[in-house]
Amino acid sequence: MTDPDIIDDLLARLRDKCPGMATVQEAWFADPIDNFEAQTPAALAYFAEDSAKGDAQTTRPVQEVRLTYGIWLVCKRSEFKAQRQALREALMGHGFSPQHNPMQYRGGQTTDIRGELIWWREFWTTDTWLRN
Repeated sequence: MTDPDIIDDLLARLRDKCPGMATVQEAWFADPIDNFEAQTPAALAYFAEDSAKGDAQTTRPVQEVRLTYGIWLVCKRSEFKAQRQALREALMGHGFSPQHNPMQYRGGQTTDIRGELIWWREFWTTDTWLRN
């Protein structure tokens, strides 16, 4: 079965298109942010969910799925709008492969504010096919 996960490509795109980010890593394997001056702004992405968009086809082993990615943006309040905009410009409408629909924004929220630092998390989706 072909794994449709694009986390490596997503991280590469963020590294390429968001040069203002001091840190871009996969959230599960990211080092702790110990030095906020040197390690932020940070984009920490992860594969959050995949869900079926319909039934499997009976004539061939494929099924449409939606992949959801979460991205933690950790930055100073003064950098927030610019860094969030950079993330959105990098991802909105980007097609990672001919088998993946363009990325779509699903929503975001502030999860924590401490002093001048904001922890923001947003979600992005792409639809593709699970193939055997």
